[in-house]
Amino acid sequence: MINKNIAVLCGGWSEERLISLKSGDSVFKCLKENGYEVSKIDVKTASEAFNKELYSKFDLVFILLHGRGGEDGEIQKFFEENDIVFTGSNSQSSRITMNKIKTKEIWKKNNIKTPEYFIYEENFLLDNLSSFERWVIKPNLEGSSNGISFYNNIEGKEDFQKKINLAKKYDDSILIERFIDGKEITVPIINKRCLTPIHIIPEGEFYDFDAKYISNKTKYLEYAIESERLDTLNNLVINAYELVGAENWGRIDIIDDGIDYFLIELNSVPGMTETSLVPKSSHLSGISYLELLESIMDDALAKKA
Repeated sequence: MINKNIAVLCGGWSEERLISLKSGDSVFKCLKENGYEVSKIDVKTASEAFNKELYSKFDLVFILLHGRGGEDGEIQKFFEENDIVFTGSNSQSSRITMNKIKTKEIWKKNNIKTPEYFIYEENFLLDNLSSFERWVIKPNLEGSSNGISFYNNIEGKEDFQKKINLAKKYDDSILIERFIDGKEITVPIINKRCLTPIHIIPEGEFYDFDAKYISNKTKYLEYAIESERLDTLNNLVINAYELVGAENWGRIDIIDDGIDYFLIELNSVPGMTETSLVPKSSHLSGISYLELLESIMDDALAKKA
């Protein structure tokens, strides 16, 4: 592995560009310091990214493009068509998991609990939301908690529309999802193995952009859970992961209401700064940051061997 020539692909043209650059910097620095032949590639446009010659000298591309272009299957399909080895899920799975609605549809059909939801359309009836008190409004194809807000069904149509309009700044497809009151946890998956669950406790109302990337008051704890429930959680996560065709590595976000686990979404290219959730979980699992990266790269290369 140490003799392979690695490209760390980051940046991109989505709303998550800056976070992608931070992930890329962390991975590049770690590999470089540990003797790898590694280059960091910062692409700013699709025309830059979809250039076969850019990758001609590399044995493996470590994809760290977050959001559109990087997680939606576009770059994965390009690499598949050009026989370029890359980390993460294949193009079909990436296209599914970037789409929160499509992911939830698959989970629901397979009896995996996910919060009840509606897809927003013009002339949407607020009476649809009367069955539960609180809802989450979010862009369907967006990450980093951009455009998310909460709606209480005692609010009026004007407040509802404002929150819809906020989500529409990021995507025309809007998901209205039942709010589940419970503990927010996340479980990374590396090569079909669940790492230690992380319990996220933000200072504010929810784990928003500030809580993720700016605040130093967000708490990240090893999730305290009895072994029987942990086994149930891990089996559930692996099943949900495989149902959408995910592979190599990823992360599933979940709400635990104390009785059931409600799966929210799957991140196919999670953040990889050394303070991101996957490295935090890896550390709690006794796996160093370098070992984490090597495990992801080894598995990606093995599939092409």
